[in-house]
Amino acid sequence: MLPFTIWSGLRFLRFRGKESFVSLITVISIAGVAVGVMTLMVVMSVMSGFERELKEKFLGVYGNVVITSGRLIDDYPGVIERVGELPRVEAAAPFIAGQVILRTRTRALGVNLRGIDPGAEVRVTRLGHYVEEGTLDLAGDEILVGHQFARLAGLEIGDRVIVVSPGEGLLPGAAGARREAFTLAGIFKSGMAQYDLELAYINLEAAGDLFGYGEGVNGIAVKVDNVDYAHAVKLEIEEILRPPLYQVRSWMELNKPLFAAIQVERNLMFIIVMLITVVASLNIASTLIVSVKEKTRAIGIFKALGATEAVIRKLFTLQGLLIGLIGTLIGCIAGLILIDRINQVADLIGAHFGIDVFPPEVYYFERIPARINPLETAVIVGCALLISILASLYPAWRAARMEPVQALRYE
Repeated sequence: MLPFTIWSGLRFLRFRGKESFVSLITVISIAGVAVGVMTLMVVMSVMSGFERELKEKFLGVYGNVVITSGRLIDDYPGVIERVGELPRVEAAAPFIAGQVILRTRTRALGVNLRGIDPGAEVRVTRLGHYVEEGTLDLAGDEILVGHQFARLAGLEIGDRVIVVSPGEGLLPGAAGARREAFTLAGIFKSGMAQYDLELAYINLEAAGDLFGYGEGVNGIAVKVDNVDYAHAVKLEIEEILRPPLYQVRSWMELNKPLFAAIQVERNLMFIIVMLITVVASLNIASTLIVSVKEKTRAIGIFKALGATEAVIRKLFTLQGLLIGLIGTLIGCIAGLILIDRINQVADLIGAHFGIDVFPPEVYYFERIPARINPLETAVIVGCALLISILASLYPAWRAARMEPVQALRYE
């Protein structure tokens, strides 16, 4: 048998005749809590997915730790051998990075060109998994470009691309500028629009010739067995290589401003969207205040039969908790469904209203990333229930303060 407070609280929430107005307000309050919880779950899951995807895409392209130098690294095989002896280092790959202009029949676009050793690169990054057409085994005059760039320029495998290295100049023909023709050997698709548009790869030797580096490189990418230990490995590498001749940075340092901005945005979005639940809690308080008025005679009877102020407070506090609990449960279910189908919903909105909900050139990704974080979900549920309880405290206190005689005389 249900305890008295639970039984009474459930009974007060029922639709019954002239009291249906109170119950209608209750439904509105439940809906308010549900909308707040659902919105907060969707927003936080998208922010979590956004952060995770950024992390995975960066690690998939650049590696966990990056070693650079203010001069050419001519002895990079020796550096790689020394770094590879560290216990958590799995692989290392040399690279040459520089900005160039890619010219096609229809386009000229500035990109970040990376010269790589394909065999070493696939052990450090996920570039091999990203190749969707052609091959990563680049010969001397072959180039790999991103899916977005290929689509924008209308390129197909076998097309010719002119690579312009500005050198000391800024435009083709200026002092130090070099032009070389490359054949498109492959197209990669990382799923991150910025990388697929602004990155291109050629063979390490070809990059050395293009930039005039000869046998040297200007960077080494390192992969560790666990990305969470990237900073610790970075410190170990610094002990071996001794700055300032070499600059060693972990993926966290390379992206610190970006991930810090995302964290700030997540916190702000949590606070802003939580205000929806706070507004809904005001409906809960209004519902209970009206309920106290409607149940004045019942309160008088309860107190005349021996119910203490604590019991009356508990009854109305429980009623507020039940409203919050039902709203939170509905919001969680609706939130999980929406998160699971968020891209279909975005496509539907775009098809019917002509709105590009998630343009890849703005948000980096082609699809909306969403990831449910159990800890964040627990915090959202806890906050929603806590706000519901706080909203019920004043009406519960007011009900408990009623005198039995005055309550029984109420009409």
